[in-house]
Amino acid sequence: MKFAIAKQDLQANIQHLYNIVPSKNTMPILTNYLIEADNDQNKLKFTATDLEITVVVEFETSVSESGKAAVSARNLNEIINSLPDSMIQFVLEEDVLKIHCERSHFSLHCAESSQFPLIPRRNLENTINIDAAMFKKMIDNTHFAVSSEINRPIFTGIFWKMNHDHQLMVATDGKKIAEFKINNSIDIPESREQIIPTKGLIFLDKVISETIPQVAVLIESNRVMFAYGNYTVFTHIIEGRFPDYTKAIPTANTNILRLPKNLLRDAVKRVSLLASEETFKVKFDVNSELLLISSAKREEGEAVERIEDCEYTGEELTIAFNYRYLASIINVIESDNIEIRMGKSNEPALFFNTETNDKYSARFLLMPLRLV
Repeated sequence: MKFAIAKQDLQANIQHLYNIVPSKNTMPILTNYLIEADNDQNKLKFTATDLEITVVVEFETSVSESGKAAVSARNLNEIINSLPDSMIQFVLEEDVLKIHCERSHFSLHCAESSQFPLIPRRNLENTINIDAAMFKKMIDNTHFAVSSEINRPIFTGIFWKMNHDHQLMVATDGKKIAEFKINNSIDIPESREQIIPTKGLIFLDKVISETIPQVAVLIESNRVMFAYGNYTVFTHIIEGRFPDYTKAIPTANTNILRLPKNLLRDAVKRVSLLASEETFKVKFDVNSELLLISSAKREEGEAVERIEDCEYTGEELTIAFNYRYLASIINVIESDNIEIRMGKSNEPALFFNTETNDKYSARFLLMPLRLV
């Protein structure tokens, strides 16, 4: 195997690939990239997998000799990032990948490429084309709400439902819910719903750009393939039934607070400096005249922020939230103002954009904390 490529071109194609490489595993081969060079087509292919998600990126470069190698992803990334912005020469000699760039020379020992897991084939027949920008927006507005608890695998993924006239993505960890709906037509024979691991969707979120308007999707019985530009993402579907989250969404929250999003975000950030490191609690005291946001840390102090630039209708209310969860919701609100609909102090609150859009809608739920 022998090929040459400019550092910037290589980085542009593989910069997010390392996120797929597992940090902990029992199979050393998974810590490698599989590199395949094709002299006939002058193409280079990099593959990374954790067995649940496989990402293949294919791009053109100058290939002198075809070949295949499995090389440490961490070492290769660190070497490439350290090299000057120049042409990089790669030569495979027996089981050693030699890298040359100007005055720098490296030799990396390769693993046995035949041990690398089998790579699914990119198949563009029977795919569904969906709007890439809207797909990215769905991921952006939901992925922060997934759970990190591996003992509840259903909550570690994003629920994705496709109908002929709309798409829906939902994520929850039991403490918060993020729901995003797109109103658009999809050429799909029947409704489909599946739970997709977050890792693969976040990779797609990073590589989607304005230059390529559509993502091709192929849904199989236990796997989904996404084809986008040079990238192909294969991800397993998480088995199980997503819970009926709509039962948790209140329908009679009559205490409505509206205020500038940035004002709330900055106030929560300041008050959280003295929030408990055990509960991460910040408290809202709100009435028709003002909003007080406060926190207290035992033996260290307390913080209070007074906000008068707000509108509130409803009963005088005291309610507390985990400021980390609260901040994650504020960060995905798109409008200049945020609307919070609350019930009683022990009932979930709903968060909305104040500006409506015919193409999509979003709502977010956050469970409150106990006041004492």
